[in-house]
Amino acid sequence: MDGQISDQAAYLAGLRKEFPEFGIVADFRRPIWMAVWGDRLLLKASDGLTLRERLVEVSRAL
Repeated sequence: MDGQISDQAAYLAGLRKEFPEFGIVADFRRPIWMAVWGDRLLLKASDGLTLRERLVEVSRAL
């Protein structure tokens, strides 16, 4: 499980680098991934891949 958590932590770091305009947090044990953009937007997902897909969609519209 620790290896999986370190992989998820690396993926989280990658998302933060790819989308610096968003605040991105994750609770790997629950699992829940969230991204916020100011006080206007909150995205939630059950995994990092789904959150990335949503971030890509939203980023195109911003």
